[in-house]
Amino acid sequence: MGIIVLNIMAKNKKSFFLLRTLIFLFFITVVIGVYIGYTIFSKPNVAVEKRTHIYIPTDSTYTFLLNQLQEKQVLKEVWSFEIVAQLKELPYKIKSGHYVIAPGMNNRQVVNMFRAGLQEPVKLVIYNIRTKEEFSSLIGRTIEADSASAIEVLNSDTFCKQFKLDTANILAHFIVDNYELWWNTPLSGLWEKLNQAHDAFWNEERLQKAAALKMNENEIVTLASIVEKEAIFDKEMPTIAGVYLNRLKIKMPLQADPTLVFALRDFNARRVLNYHKDYSSPYNTYQNAGLPPGPICMPRKKSIDAVLNAEQHQYLYFCANPDMSGYSIFSKTYEEQMKVAAKYRKKLDAMNISK
Repeated sequence: MGIIVLNIMAKNKKSFFLLRTLIFLFFITVVIGVYIGYTIFSKPNVAVEKRTHIYIPTDSTYTFLLNQLQEKQVLKEVWSFEIVAQLKELPYKIKSGHYVIAPGMNNRQVVNMFRAGLQEPVKLVIYNIRTKEEFSSLIGRTIEADSASAIEVLNSDTFCKQFKLDTANILAHFIVDNYELWWNTPLSGLWEKLNQAHDAFWNEERLQKAAALKMNENEIVTLASIVEKEAIFDKEMPTIAGVYLNRLKIKMPLQADPTLVFALRDFNARRVLNYHKDYSSPYNTYQNAGLPPGPICMPRKKSIDAVLNAEQHQYLYFCANPDMSGYSIFSKTYEEQMKVAAKYRKKLDAMNISK
């Protein structure tokens, strides 16, 4: 009887030991599983210490994305990222766009971002644009579309005619502003957004003011572009606009130096000389009366409004103040103008500004 009891106790002891071992192994397995799961899914796996921009062109492959992440050294562990990517079928669900990876992101967050197309918008900041080439270059630097495609559209008669413009003045249709859009926005989408901005800006009030001046939108913008390049200080723009409007009324040549600079594309010129004035071009407002064929830059809204709200006065001339303050001196007669201009030229000579 005693032997039987001992055998039962030995068996129970073995069973208890086996159970304890199994529980321990299960616990270890769970711990390891949780650790691996945390490492793969939840542990931060971004190596960069600042926001990093990733651009994924249309129809890109998973390999392209992976190469981008590796080239920019975004990931601490590529293997763990690839596990999550495969589990979530990222290789088959990549969406193009502009993405921003932030410090502290884990694999799950990064994969979900690319998989769901959670991109961040980009800003098209139009500033100091003078030519179609510069505008096309800006577009190519901002969105996926390349500059060659943009300039091709801007040089298209068909595209320009829909706005009642031509290839010389098409830039007059676009309003200077900061535009927020998706990086993979097609060119057609960009033109649509810019067209909406144009229609919003040219409201009934502005159209009525243009009509009162007997000018259309293109003419207003063209004159505004000259005013913008003439004025150093914004508060002088309505006065300068008034000078040019007075000249247009009496069919006097505008004689606007910035148009000569534009004609020769001599944008670094600090002084307009005779060779500028002698250069034959439709943009030479010394040789040709009236407005040039189109704007010499994309003027700001305040420059357009300066023309629409031009100051009414009797001035026909203005010249940079010889004190080099950046302000202008306005004159009603040619004789007054010549006196100021002589002093200004003398000051330029003293400063060794010859071109």
